[in-house]
Amino acid sequence: RMQRKALEQLDWMVVRDLYEVESAAFWYKGTEPVDPSTIKTEVFLLPAAASTEKEGSFTNTQRLIQWRDKAIDPANDNRSDLWFIYHLGKRLKELYANSTEPKDRPLQALTWNYEREAPEPESCIQDEPDALRVLKEINGYYTRPQSERQSLPANGREYELHEAPHVAGFAALKDDGSTACGSWIYSGVYPEPGRNLAASRIPGGYTNLKWGFAWPANRRILYNRASADPQGRPWSERKKYVWWDEAQNKWTGYDVPDFPLNKAPDYIPTPDAKGMDAIAGTDPFILKPDGKGWLFAPKGLKDGPLPTHYEAAESPVPNVLYGQQINPAALLNKHRANNQLADVADTNYPIVITTYRLTEHHVSGPMTRWMPWLNALQPSLFAELSPELAAERGIQHGDWMVISTPRGEIEAKAMVT
Repeated sequence: RMQRKALEQLDWMVVRDLYEVESAAFWYKGTEPVDPSTIKTEVFLLPAAASTEKEGSFTNTQRLIQWRDKAIDPANDNRSDLWFIYHLGKRLKELYANSTEPKDRPLQALTWNYEREAPEPESCIQDEPDALRVLKEINGYYTRPQSERQSLPANGREYELHEAPHVAGFAALKDDGSTACGSWIYSGVYPEPGRNLAASRIPGGYTNLKWGFAWPANRRILYNRASADPQGRPWSERKKYVWWDEAQNKWTGYDVPDFPLNKAPDYIPTPDAKGMDAIAGTDPFILKPDGKGWLFAPKGLKDGPLPTHYEAAESPVPNVLYGQQINPAALLNKHRANNQLADVADTNYPIVITTYRLTEHHVSGPMTRWMPWLNALQPSLFAELSPELAAERGIQHGDWMVISTPRGEIEAKAMVT
């Protein structure tokens, strides 16, 4: 309710989705009666392309970047995210092209040349940007010829994005303006023309180093120096992963070593060493100043280093483990008329409810709720409850029940499990 009331106060709002979702339709329909004449918000609903209707990359929680090829053109006027963002930026640059305001100079100087050399063959969309050019900018590139990289003369030549050489990885990035990079952790995903590692699909070995690209540097496990003992030998020959090769005087293994390649296990830093030189050869956690694994942050926090227990903002029980009921950093507008919260141990609200995802519906369902076969499998809202709670409330499996909070109520089918 608070979100809907807030949306009513906007001048305008843009919604991009495959279908008209609740956010786009709030001004004329909702869970409560709506009078469109009282809502000043102007809504622009822009049709989006589905994942199979556009090319690009996606990154999952294991840091693996995989390239997705386009399978089919989107229907009607639907367009990709890249199309919308690119053409919006292009129009903004045109709008401010002649501005003399200093505040507009960053927009005027913004690199925004992602056009394809030729329209996509057999596509109905003739002005779709080149996703590989965007990937190149994210990967990083040299901004000027090698002979001019040390210092740019007044008449020096800057590369255009499409002609600039790729950087091979984040180790090549400089702070002198000779390189540009959209995101250093992704640097190396597109190290040279025609070699998009996110699109690589070569299986093999249990690390699968040639399947996609894991940021940073295609490492599949971070801090993998820890897979070897202090002397650099695998803790287990059966599970060996990264180790020190005495003959080659470097770290090697089945993954990209997450450690200075030639730093020997017996390296001991001097007392005045700084940066990576201050990390000993036995310390795997190179992003920590001491190279050690931390169980907690030793400084920088107002409260203690170990976690404590807080109850939720609404709880049927007091906090029996700690004197503070809820997180003291939480900002609660408890007494607002449109956002009432139940008091602690309020007998009117004794049940804790949690939510979870369904196999048949993806998050809030903008894509899946329009598919009849998925709706046949999961057609309506339901709530699970135990046989004991169902018996206590006189609820049978399949009954309609009302779930209420101080802020409102909904109806759902009962699933007694």
